[in-house]
Amino acid sequence: MGDLASGHRKSTHDMTSDARQHCTRNSRRVETADPMWETEFLGLKLRNPLVAASGPPTKDFAAIRRLSSAGIGAAITKTILVEPSVNPQPCLHRGPGFFFNTERCSTLPLSQWLREELPRLAELPMPVIASIGMTADEVSELAVPVVEAGADALELSIFTPPDDPGPMIRALHTVKEKVSVPVTVKLSCNVPDIVAFGLALREHGADGFSSIDALKAGLDVDPLSGAPVLMEQGYGRISGEAIRVLALYHVAMLNHYVGLPVIGTGGVMSGEDAVKMLFCGAQCVGVCTSLILGGADSVRVLLAELADAIKSSGHRSVNTLRGRTLESIQFPVDEVARQEYEHIIWDGVPRVALINQKNCIQCGKCFSVCPYGAIRNAEARFSVLPQQCQGCGLCVSICPVRAIDWELADEQER
Repeated sequence: MGDLASGHRKSTHDMTSDARQHCTRNSRRVETADPMWETEFLGLKLRNPLVAASGPPTKDFAAIRRLSSAGIGAAITKTILVEPSVNPQPCLHRGPGFFFNTERCSTLPLSQWLREELPRLAELPMPVIASIGMTADEVSELAVPVVEAGADALELSIFTPPDDPGPMIRALHTVKEKVSVPVTVKLSCNVPDIVAFGLALREHGADGFSSIDALKAGLDVDPLSGAPVLMEQGYGRISGEAIRVLALYHVAMLNHYVGLPVIGTGGVMSGEDAVKMLFCGAQCVGVCTSLILGGADSVRVLLAELADAIKSSGHRSVNTLRGRTLESIQFPVDEVARQEYEHIIWDGVPRVALINQKNCIQCGKCFSVCPYGAIRNAEARFSVLPQQCQGCGLCVSICPVRAIDWELADEQER
């Protein structure tokens, strides 16, 4: 599988002539991109890699237009259904380091999307991807009229058991038979092996992915009353900062093993977070929670932070840094090791920590947290005892001024 994935990752995705013509129409209306931002997703031209993911910030034309005016690269509509949803009240909650939601899909009638929202969205200077759901029968009914109304591409949001991509595959087949625009699939991390899902969907014609969807599920309570913060619903999907590390992992795995373009989504709250997603191979970076909390103005902030983060990384554009993290990961070659890392035999380089005395501010955090007693506090300075250091990395990650780095285990002169 490793050889197959590596070869596939270098290949370009084939599109029908109809799809290419559709993308050409899109490129004619998109504003000229700064070379730093130049991004393409399945033939769609984006002025930058930021994509408003499906959710409250993309609930209708007015909301998406605000994001467009603020500079977002593309938008994915709130999921359009044959029959509109009804949301619980309350359905959104901000907690410390996480975000809860029990929102359903679009509350607008299909007729409003087809007659008003999508035709107006088609005039914006950026691609608009329509999210449709939630079953194969429903998306079969939705696909053609939604594309005819102005969508540049489709994202399938499908009810799927955690161990069976079958419903996604059936939905994908029925939609691909009817439309020529790119069709992506939203993937959840609530499956035992997202790579297996991705490979199955690639085999059956998926053009790309949005990954990951919000994590199901979490519960928080009021510390005084004991009532759940989401009241009658009780629990909700988790997004925001809490799922960022999961999103980065899944984006990296999809890029390495599956090789189709990914809109990396989940926990992107800053420009630095966006750069991490690009480093892991995301073609575009999906944002939702940050838009909910910061509104359209957060787009400008994210773009400014992203520009600074790109420059700080030593790169000149999103295209030169994309996927660099994948070059440093020892991806397992079999499915068992991929699903459980303890089966992987580590053959890396033995290391020990080293404290740079010029940069150390004597805060003592490394001394306090070292589980192996390998930090010495003597003569008004902290230093590492190489014979006791296990190379666990905790002190490196916790140092507030990056005064601790690595040294090869056989180069222990201090």
